[in-house]
Amino acid sequence: MALLFESLLLDISVGVASLLTLLYVYFTWNFDYWKKRGVTFEKPTPFFGNIKDAVLGKVYESILYKRIYDSFEGQRFVGLFQFREPTLLLRDPDLIKDVMVKNFSSFHDRGIPVDEENQPLSAHLFNLPGPRWRALRVKLTPTFTSGKMKMMYHLMAECSEQLRGYLQEPASKGEELEMREVMAQFTTDIIGTCAFGLEMNSMKDSDSEFRRMGRKVFEATFTNLIRRLTIIFLQPLAKLLNLSLAGKEVDDFFLNAVKETVQYRIKHNIKRDDFMHLLIQLKQRGKLNDEDETKISHDPTNAKDDINMTDNLLAAQAFVFFLAGFETSSTLMSFALYELALNPDIQARAREEVETVLQQHGGKLTYETLQDMPYLDKVISESLRKYPALGTLFRVCTKPYVIPETNITVEEGTRIVIPVFALHHDPKLYPDPQRFDPERFDVENTARRHRFTYLPFGEGPRICIGMRFGLLQAKLGMATLLRDFQFSPSKRTVIPIRYEPSSIVTASKDGIHLKISRRK
Repeated sequence: MALLFESLLLDISVGVASLLTLLYVYFTWNFDYWKKRGVTFEKPTPFFGNIKDAVLGKVYESILYKRIYDSFEGQRFVGLFQFREPTLLLRDPDLIKDVMVKNFSSFHDRGIPVDEENQPLSAHLFNLPGPRWRALRVKLTPTFTSGKMKMMYHLMAECSEQLRGYLQEPASKGEELEMREVMAQFTTDIIGTCAFGLEMNSMKDSDSEFRRMGRKVFEATFTNLIRRLTIIFLQPLAKLLNLSLAGKEVDDFFLNAVKETVQYRIKHNIKRDDFMHLLIQLKQRGKLNDEDETKISHDPTNAKDDINMTDNLLAAQAFVFFLAGFETSSTLMSFALYELALNPDIQARAREEVETVLQQHGGKLTYETLQDMPYLDKVISESLRKYPALGTLFRVCTKPYVIPETNITVEEGTRIVIPVFALHHDPKLYPDPQRFDPERFDVENTARRHRFTYLPFGEGPRICIGMRFGLLQAKLGMATLLRDFQFSPSKRTVIPIRYEPSSIVTASKDGIHLKISRRK
């Protein structure tokens, strides 16, 4: 019996050792990939490649890429590995421009898997690959023009008045608030009314269903981090486990919410100047018309692909508009308020501009009023510089590409990292990068910088489609807050910011706690 047990234990040990050996070989066999091609690279770690600290939740992903960026000063690009996948990190703004614009046809995809059958909400504009992305982009672009923004402004303004009323009581008592949550409630209400035509009431009910679902998607947990990494880098396993970035509860909620909204509007012939109305029009029209096909045929991706706007595809677009619209803008505003609280002189100057312009416009915070606040624009731009919502942009090579001035060919399937956070904190591009200085974005300073060293919304054909909307609601929110309230550090304000390692977007690990008071 003892001999049998020993034999069994030996067999198990050999099996485990063999499995570990196979895994080691699988995850390391191509670690000489960049060396063979003459590309400077960072030495990888078995199993993890160069992203171990991000995978283990020790450091925010964009901070990790910044460390690599800083370690290879003078290099135009650096080879690294995400697990076992060869990845190229770009440092040279001209090369970044080449990838994002000049040779966009070789880098038009983000490399995020789309499974329309099993994960319908994954098929949104941010994720979709070349042909379907381009066809849908052509259809959705009209809803984000400046004219459309102006038409929706009165809906935003109503939400800003609700924010103003909500903050009166805590301001009169000089209370401390967690401003990221307050700003998320505000932007959830704006997106709710402008996209879905619904009153979310997030300011009154912080546990409203839409706010709860939005919070669930961006919840910074190690489990969510592992889910995201599995979906992107271990796609067969993710498909086997039927994983989605949002989770089944969120998927079901948004699919049902959008379908109910669409059915109600169609049945009652309700028309509004909002995002949902455009999607319904696309659904009713069906495929692309001749004019749209002509636009697509001139695109470098050669994307001529009919779009059948099914309920699921429609829901996916509403889903990403909701998530991107509330999260990025709330992040922007909370970080901006944090910096204004730490820099009272800048806060005073921004408030003085708001007050002066309001007096010139009869005290009304209209769409036109906001256009006359250039210093507030600088404050917002500097906040986006220091705290870009997406600190890293990704692309995947879709056809072989020769790096200019080299004989190095980037092969199809190679992942590309554009380290936005690192660029924004490069002291050669932005001297003393930790200092909050809106004057970096005056006309002269902006003109001196390479355009592709500032990428808070991306660039090129895949630049954020909702950029105008996001900036407008952020500027409206900031002007509303500055006209009535002052912000200062509280006992719970953490200086400097500690970044949350597990977050999808740039976020404070400790929240943004500030004291709010009425203007003196």
